[in-house]
Amino acid sequence: MLEKALEGSGGSAASTAYIEAFRLITRIAIGDKSFVVRIAGARCLKVFASIGGPCLGVGEIENSASYCVKALEDPVLLVRDAFSEALGSLLALGMNPEAQVQPRGKGPFPPAKKLEGGLQRHLALPFTKVSGTRLKDVRIGITLSWVYFLQAIRLKYLHRIVSFNEYALRGYGDAQPRYFVDAHALACILYILRVGVTDQMTEPTQRGFLVFLGKQLESSDVTPSMKIAALRTLSYTLKTLGEVPLEFKELFDSTIVAAVSHSSQLVRIEAALALRVFAEVDPTCVGGLILYVVTTLSASRDNVSFEKGSNLKIELDSLNGQTTVLAALVSISPKLPLGYPAR
Repeated sequence: MLEKALEGSGGSAASTAYIEAFRLITRIAIGDKSFVVRIAGARCLKVFASIGGPCLGVGEIENSASYCVKALEDPVLLVRDAFSEALGSLLALGMNPEAQVQPRGKGPFPPAKKLEGGLQRHLALPFTKVSGTRLKDVRIGITLSWVYFLQAIRLKYLHRIVSFNEYALRGYGDAQPRYFVDAHALACILYILRVGVTDQMTEPTQRGFLVFLGKQLESSDVTPSMKIAALRTLSYTLKTLGEVPLEFKELFDSTIVAAVSHSSQLVRIEAALALRVFAEVDPTCVGGLILYVVTTLSASRDNVSFEKGSNLKIELDSLNGQTTVLAALVSISPKLPLGYPAR
């Protein structure tokens, strides 16, 4: 009933009513022994955020977000899902102080301020610091919160695509180990980039996002996990678009082609798969790709020398990358309407 009452008020009720409602939610509902009551409390927090957070200052939003993160360790799936959605909604409100409602009644009320560092404290850090038996549950909950957050800032608060891209990949690097690939963490990041970002975009914004991903791949401090996530998201976006934008072709050599010779085998495989998608989307480039791979393979084979010391591994990595690309291109031969070049 409280959830419906808050939703129906639209943020225009008396301030005393909101203060009392918030007190009931935070002190009683979200910590109740009954999981049904905890779910109801989470939904009330989400509604509070959706109507503009009347009577909620930065401190209240901060504390509520902390409650939500802690609740992601709850043993009940429905409770975790409800608090994930509430967390995403609260953070979106905190990042948009102009949308925060000042209620009717006698003040003073806390001024509307932006929640600085909220994404780092409540999304990125918990994702990396969590451990123990609830590790996967918490990561999945935070992943869903990221998606709800991104959907809110795009659909409710109408952020421009430039700032949307920045939000989309903020914490994306912090969520990844630097020296090894965490498969579960990577799967969560990929879900965020696919559902929270790419699927919300129109065709023109997807074109811009491809260029944005390309520039991320060109960065010198990108970890192997980040490269894999960027390459797989790039492949998905290319498939969704159904064509290769001209502006992305200009980054082709410094992004996908460069990744073929990366020191990490997983990155090389992902780059080969991205080239396969490239060939499926634009069959006219198959001849050039095959010629490039065959020429590079021949050159690499002729130049490899076991007397080159530390350079040997670099050359072997490049050789492995080229053969992986060739295998990836051959695997899609039945799908290519133009076939392969006669040579």
